[in-house]
Amino acid sequence: MEFQIGEISHFFDIPASTLRYWEEMQVLSPNKGETSHYREYAVEDVIFYKNLGFQLKQIREMKSNTPKQQANLFEQKLSELEQEQELLRLRMKKLQRHIEAVKTLEKLRQTPYQETEIDTECIVSFELIEQEKLLQYIEDPYLYSRVQHTDTLQQEQRGLTVLPDASNVFDESHIIWRKHGGRYMTFLMKEEVAENYPNDLQKHIEYLQQYHKTRDVISRFLLCAQEDGKVYDFYKTFAEIC
Repeated sequence: MEFQIGEISHFFDIPASTLRYWEEMQVLSPNKGETSHYREYAVEDVIFYKNLGFQLKQIREMKSNTPKQQANLFEQKLSELEQEQELLRLRMKKLQRHIEAVKTLEKLRQTPYQETEIDTECIVSFELIEQEKLLQYIEDPYLYSRVQHTDTLQQEQRGLTVLPDASNVFDESHIIWRKHGGRYMTFLMKEEVAENYPNDLQKHIEYLQQYHKTRDVISRFLLCAQEDGKVYDFYKTFAEIC
């Protein structure tokens, strides 16, 4: 079945100029209608060319290829699409993590100081020069964790959350915190991205100390965003209580 250029352009949302360009590049070879003398295109060609994503040169040579050559070309294209699919999967996973971070931020803002299980069991030291750990952080920023004690809040250690099994591959000297049971209150801590990085952690700890004794403080990075004209890093913070 064949259609005129306007019909093809409308059916498949392909600009007529694109069809004419394909014709100039000898990708399409429309027939002249016997009565109308208008260009007529085979619909199966248009679907093929539009949907498979081949380069114009490949499309132009397709009909002159042997079945084996076509199979090789299709296998190569399939491999490329599978790689693109994996890349999209990873990008979607990162976007989903960011969406979850925003949801967590809002939940902590609405219902602060809830007793909850801490969602990490081991934290190892982390410096930006450590390439493997840096790649893990880039893949999932929520792994970035800060370890403090309420008696010495100014003494902060930067770390990366790892799974308990993974902690075995690190030297004991690299482990800066391990879960040892305990109860934790969680809240949203924000730190301004400015000189000296002022934050509101002290205020939260002072509030909790009205009702509890406090010990370790673990802050896990959520996201960086603007609020009231200032840029902040937001953290989901766990304060150990007893």
